[in-house]
Amino acid sequence: MLTNLMIPMYFLLYEPSSIQWLGFVLLGIFVLLFRQSYFYLKWATPILIVQVGILLILAAVFHPMYTFMGFMIAAPLSKQKLPMLLSITIVFTVAMGFIAVPYLDLMGSLVWIGLVPMFGICILPYIIRTSTRFQQKSARLRAETAERMAQQEERQRIARELHDTLGHTLSLIALKGEVVEKLVHRQPERAITEAREIRETARAALKQMRELVTEMKVTYLADEYKHAISLCSAAGIQLFFQYQSISDPRPSNGGTQDALVNNPLPLTPLQETILAMCFRETITNVVRHSRATSCSVLLDIQEGEVRVSVSDDGIGADMDQFYTSSNGLAGLRQRLVMIDGRMSLSSSPGKGTEVTLHIPRVLRNEKVGSA
Repeated sequence: MLTNLMIPMYFLLYEPSSIQWLGFVLLGIFVLLFRQSYFYLKWATPILIVQVGILLILAAVFHPMYTFMGFMIAAPLSKQKLPMLLSITIVFTVAMGFIAVPYLDLMGSLVWIGLVPMFGICILPYIIRTSTRFQQKSARLRAETAERMAQQEERQRIARELHDTLGHTLSLIALKGEVVEKLVHRQPERAITEAREIRETARAALKQMRELVTEMKVTYLADEYKHAISLCSAAGIQLFFQYQSISDPRPSNGGTQDALVNNPLPLTPLQETILAMCFRETITNVVRHSRATSCSVLLDIQEGEVRVSVSDDGIGADMDQFYTSSNGLAGLRQRLVMIDGRMSLSSSPGKGTEVTLHIPRVLRNEKVGSA
C-alpha cells in the first residue's frame, strides 16, 4: 500500500502548483475512503465507485500512470458481485482508452508500460476472485472431509457403547432364557425366579438404551454455532451474532457465549436438537449457494417461542426457486413439523435471503425471558 501511495505523491510534487493541491486533495480522499471501506462494509460498492472515479480524474488531469493506485482496491473489487465488477472494469477501460489517446504518440514503443496500471483494476480483481473461490472450495472440501471423519468416529463410538453396555446384558438375558426353558418343568419355582431376573435385566437394558440414545441424539445450538463460525470463516463470510429476549428486547451484539452456553434455551432436548440441525442446514445453504460476504444470526427468545433468524447479503433468488432447488428446505420443514415449529423465508434476486426458524417455547418454572 505504501509503495502505491509514494509513487503518485512523488510525481505530484513536480506538478504545477496551480493544480498540485487538487492532486493531493484527491489522493487524501482516496486514502480516507480506502480506510473507511474496511469499517463500513455496507457502503463498499459506493466507496469503490468513488475511488475509481478519483483515479480517472487523476489520469485525465495529470497522467494515466496515476491509476497505478488501482492495485490498492483490487482486493475489495474482487469481492463485488460479478455484474458490478464487470460494469466497473468496462467503464474504467473505456474511459482510460479516451484518456490515453493523447499519450500514444509520446510513448511510442513503450506504450505497453501504460497497460501496467490498468492491470490493477481490469485483470487483478478477477485473478483474486478466482483464487479466493478456489481456496473456499478447498476449505469446504476439507471441512466436509473432517465432518465425514467425525461421523465415522461417532459411529465407532456408538458401536463400542452398544457392545459394552448392551452386549453383556443381552447375552445374560439369552443365557437365563435357556435356563428357564430347562427348569420350567423340573423346578417351576426356580424358573419363575429366573424369569423375574430376566425381566429386571431387560428393564435395566432398556434404561441403558434410553440413556445412550438420549446422549447420542442431543445436539446443542451452541455447538452448531461454533461449527458455523469455522465454516463461514473458511468460506470468507463474516458471521455476526445478536441476542435478544422478552426481558431485553434490544438486540445485543455481544455475549454470544453467555447467550448460547451459560444460559440454556427454554426447549426440550428434542426441540433444541431439531433447532440445531435446522440451523446447521441453513448455514450450510448460505455457504454453498448464497455467494454472500456477511451473514447475521439473531437469537430471539420470546414468551411463546424461540426464533433464530439467519440473513445474508448474497445473490438471493425468486421465492419459487427455493422450493424447486435442492437446498434442503423441504427437509427443514419436515423436521420442524415434528415439534410444531415452522419456518419463514424471504428473499429476492440481488437482495439476499432471510430464513427464520420458529420453535414453540416450553415454559418451565422460571421467569419469562430470563433464559
